[in-house]
Amino acid sequence: MIKLAIETKKIEEIESLEPHEIKGIFTTSELSHSSNITLAGKLAAKAAFLRNAGFSDFTGHYKKVVVDKTLSGRPFLKILDAPIMEKISDFRTSVSISHTKNTAIAICILYRENTPSS
Repeated sequence: MIKLAIETKKIEEIESLEPHEIKGIFTTSELSHSSNITLAGKLAAKAAFLRNAGFSDFTGHYKKVVVDKTLSGRPFLKILDAPIMEKISDFRTSVSISHTKNTAIAICILYRENTPSS
């Protein structure tokens, strides 16, 4: 089984947030050295993942999902919440983020690596 979610976020969505709202969405590590368009990409990735995991209301869940990157710059997700981890325990996760000057897009794929044949 493969689950796919795509989310877009405009830079204006980040720019319109109050400081307390930003702190409710992103961790300190996510905020360090991040431009607004980078934050829009991270927000899109979190939303795509949460939608894939079956959430319809993302409020209160954003900080439970951290967008990080490898040394080469490839994004990956760290799930900080045991119930979310349990919910997706049968799946592997892959995420990709891209952006233009004003819009970010993220694609999140949840997949089972070894699906038994029927």
